[in-house]
Amino acid sequence: MLFLGNSYTFMGNLDEVTLALFIAAGGEPTSERLAQPGMRFIEHVAEIERDGSAWQLAFQSPQDWVFLQEQSQIPGFPDGQSDLVQSQAAAVSLDSSATAIGAQTMFVMTWGRREGDSQNPELYPDFLTMQAELAEGYSAYVELASADGTQAWLAPAGLAWQRVYQDQLDAGADPLTVGGPFHSLYIEDGSHPSERGTYLTALVIYTSVTGLSPVGLPAPASITDAAYLQSVAAEVVLSGEGVDYPWETDEDTGGDSEADDTETTDTDVTDTETTDTDAPSDSETPTDSGGCGCAQAPAPAGLWMLLAVFGLRRRA
Repeated sequence: MLFLGNSYTFMGNLDEVTLALFIAAGGEPTSERLAQPGMRFIEHVAEIERDGSAWQLAFQSPQDWVFLQEQSQIPGFPDGQSDLVQSQAAAVSLDSSATAIGAQTMFVMTWGRREGDSQNPELYPDFLTMQAELAEGYSAYVELASADGTQAWLAPAGLAWQRVYQDQLDAGADPLTVGGPFHSLYIEDGSHPSERGTYLTALVIYTSVTGLSPVGLPAPASITDAAYLQSVAAEVVLSGEGVDYPWETDEDTGGDSEADDTETTDTDVTDTETTDTDAPSDSETPTDSGGCGCAQAPAPAGLWMLLAVFGLRRRA
């Protein structure tokens, strides 16, 4: 598994947390993470093309899955905005690079900022508005990357964060209450994921890849409501609403997609760069003159699918 992203990926060690879920479920995958603060898709493309870079080396070896996380604001920018146009072209390029090494691409939908984006208040006035725009943007990435006849996929992590938000509303609670289930998905900046937020995102990735419920998998002792977060991920992904998943077809595995009734190789090149550099800056406004550079355990009958997903190749 190869993870490309920025501080949203490396600050919580998303690759390692995701890897632990697969291992706990009986798999033996490895992971690699390539992420720098505020890094955008277009910059990942440039690194792949740069001679001798860690990115170029990673894309010279076979992979099963490539997970792509874009800078936190760009995907929701208006159609035609220059940063979004560049991002969409880069998403297609990254997907092509993944295809070339036999990997499947899964875009990792991020989440709206807890109280919206103060740098883009008209576009992103609150969490729900920002989340809706991001969801649309990530869906567009999948559509564009799949236009060549291969299928890219989506891990809708942001929708799981939205479910936690909605659960609070349904319970008559304010989702922004400090220390509450939604509020504490974030660290203090209201943008980056806390340990809980990273765990929920990893659960969504695991379930999106395998089609297996994460309910009952082991969880860090520090996450006291892990069972709740597991159920949220299961409900959001396994409902299948509005998102296509690899486990919904048996073309790749030759089996029935309803079957579900080692060492980490972490070569992150920026472990020391854990500053909050994906937070907004004045230059991150969605205008052509500004940039965005900050930028229950699986049933035994389903275990074959868990192992098979690491032998999948792109579906034409």
